[in-house]
Amino acid sequence: MLRTAGLAREVLDRARRRRVNWPQPREEDSESLSAAFASVVEFMNRTTKECEKYYSSVPVCRCRENEIKHVCRYHNRQAAENLLKALEKEKNKTSPVSSPAATPQQHGREASKDIYIEVAPGTYSVTATSEDMVKQTHVVDITAGQSIDLTFSL
Repeated sequence: MLRTAGLAREVLDRARRRRVNWPQPREEDSESLSAAFASVVEFMNRTTKECEKYYSSVPVCRCRENEIKHVCRYHNRQAAENLLKALEKEKNKTSPVSSPAATPQQHGREASKDIYIEVAPGTYSVTATSEDMVKQTHVVDITAGQSIDLTFSL
């Protein structure tokens, strides 16, 4: 115990001897820092616009899952909803029309399942997947204290 106390005193003494007097920021420094942040914000806005332009021109069928997640997470709600609607249309075009033989199999499934999840305010992409791997996604914007009901038809 004495050794620890002695080491602590030595460290404190060395720290006192090494005291650094930091210079006070000058007004010019804060102006250049503000200008630097402004240019970073401008660059980020320009990059976001270019990214949105790119994803609006790419056919949805060529988008991978991580690209869809990117749009849902980092771009505005309208862009995400447009992408998901186009994805749904693309799936409807390529999926075969359900035959009457498939109908009884669907009646055997569980009618519904309620899930309650508490999350922080923000924009979320919620995806549900059926047993036969059919996915459906909803993009929601949650505010503080808000409750939202989502219904998935799978």
